Amino acid sequence: MATRKKMIPDLNPDVGQPATLTAQNTPQPAQTHIAGSDLVPDITSHKAQQGVARTFKYWVGVTPSCPREHIDLAGINFPKVNENLVSDPMRTGNKRRVPVIGSIVELDQRKILKMRDRLRRTVIRFLDDAGQTEEPGTGQNVGDNHVRPRRGQIITIPTDEDIEDRGRRGKPTNAYRPHPNDVPAARYMFAQICDDQDKGSRGEYYPDTLETTGLSWPDEL
Repeated sequence: MATRKKMIPDLNPDVGQPATLTAQNTPQPAQTHIAGSDLVPDITSHKAQQGVARTFKYWVGVTPSCPREHIDLAGINFPKVNENLVSDPMRTGNKRRVPVIGSIVELDQRKILKMRDRLRRTVIRFLDDAGQTEEPGTGQNVGDNHVRPRRGQIITIPTDEDIEDRGRRGKPTNAYRPHPNDVPAARYMFAQICDDQDKGSRGEYYPDTLETTGLSWPDEL
């Protein structure tokens, strides 16, 4: 197996090279000197602590049948479609936009736990709208571009602590009342850890949703 070339040097390669800007030739006298070893973090000790600064790339998004174009949850945006800029020598500017499914994000343990807690309390309330299978003026329905799913709104179920806190502050609070049109938001959202952690990777097909797959994290939580 070929060894992977080390891309990050142990020492700064710029040290000892000719300066391109005016440098101070003579150090100024000082009464206090702080050792260089006191100015760098002990990275090795942090690596030994489980969960510290560990991030992984995930492919996230919502399915085409989701009543929203995107869902924001736990500080993460789950979109239906994103766009990549790719080279195209046939176009002015040499760039063109290519639609892609969802987005690639980096998640850490804190965000994973926040997602878990928020998903337990997030539902989509479908409106009394049957959707539309043929948009006006499109003629014959020949593909998904003509299909509009049912509409809906995102509802976050407040905790008892949230209700009590808002009450103490004199703010209006509506307790959650289940509705027949309510479904788990996780039924329309997906989050899969990327096979390629260097660049991030998407699948060719929409994956199963979080309600089916659950939420994975490589380390122990």
